[in-house]
Amino acid sequence: MNDFVQMLVISKYQFKNYIRSKRLLTLILITLAIVIAYIVVVHIYVDTSYMEVNSFAKDWVSPISFLIILAALFFGGDAIAGEYQTKTGYFLLPNPIRRESILWGKYIASFLASAIVILIYWAFAFGDIYYYYKEINSALLYSFSISFLFLLSLLALTYLFSSLLNNGTVAIVLVAIIYFFVFSIVDSISMLTGIEPWYSITYGASILTLVFEGNYIGDYPTKQVIQVGPNFTITTFNPTINEGIAIMLAYFIISAILATIIFHYKEMK
Repeated sequence: MNDFVQMLVISKYQFKNYIRSKRLLTLILITLAIVIAYIVVVHIYVDTSYMEVNSFAKDWVSPISFLIILAALFFGGDAIAGEYQTKTGYFLLPNPIRRESILWGKYIASFLASAIVILIYWAFAFGDIYYYYKEINSALLYSFSISFLFLLSLLALTYLFSSLLNNGTVAIVLVAIIYFFVFSIVDSISMLTGIEPWYSITYGASILTLVFEGNYIGDYPTKQVIQVGPNFTITTFNPTINEGIAIMLAYFIISAILATIIFHYKEMK
């Protein structure tokens, strides 16, 4: 059995595990709850005739970053660390299967499970936007494509963290803290220091919604300095489309390489 076939077999059983453990079902239900709540609120309280399509689409797209982070936690947080915590690695790793096939088989399963959830959300978003405005513009298609690049890169980073730790629960909690708090703090600190946070994956992923801001794809300002006192300024940064894509690609490539190397040499304890 060659490495590619082994990887597909690992991916198949990992995906089945997501179904048996009801992780996939749980995240789908969370997604549907968000969708239904948004549709009800819009239908009852929002007069869409006063909103431009980009403003309406931006409101729809805003929760996607949150869903992508949840998907990374659900399907990637303990993907590697869990093998060491539960000691199932003692049964899996001694088999004649390359560790790279194990890691990437799990990664493919994680991506497919996450993609199902994100596609469900996008299906409702596209449907609702088309229902009210009878159009699907280029900004929405840009955002759709970028969301899957963000998913790829965030999952790779999650697998890197998971490969570094030996406890699945700790891995999930640590990754949650980093994604929901640390990156947000880093992005906020950049406003005070005036240093562009090009090293932050969430900064790069902000192009998910920035594509809906005016002529952002063309000449939307990427840096603004706001004077808030005689000796105090706040600087806001917005990555360009190319910068955002480059940041996410860099995270994917570097995280994937490091996770593969670490898992290859990591020993069971």
